[in-house]
Amino acid sequence: MDVRDIQGGGAQRLDPLQRDALSGAREVGKRAEATPSEKAPAEDRVDLSEAARTAAQQAEETPELEFARQALRSVPSISPERVAAILRHLQSGYYQQPAIIKEIAERIVEEMLAESLPQQ
Repeated sequence: MDVRDIQGGGAQRLDPLQRDALSGAREVGKRAEATPSEKAPAEDRVDLSEAARTAAQQAEETPELEFARQALRSVPSISPERVAAILRHLQSGYYQQPAIIKEIAERIVEEMLAESLPQQ
């Protein structure tokens, strides 16, 4: 099979099935271009958390560089020694103990509750 210049109408060397498929594909493309979509356009939606809304408000109220500095100050620092200790615990299986798993879960719940309750 030798296919040349399909766009220019040079589909003469195609067998009849291929020619029909090609012309059908062209017709579908023309119909899609000619008829506007009957569906309503899809709407994009974004839901922001309260923390994101607060950060956005602070960003608007604070000059950019100062906002970045404040954000960096709010991130707790962690020493390389602490990172090494955590890695050792991970590698040794320390965090797989039922009592440790329970303690971690309790702390996560406490953190989540503290974040969701209004500040007084």
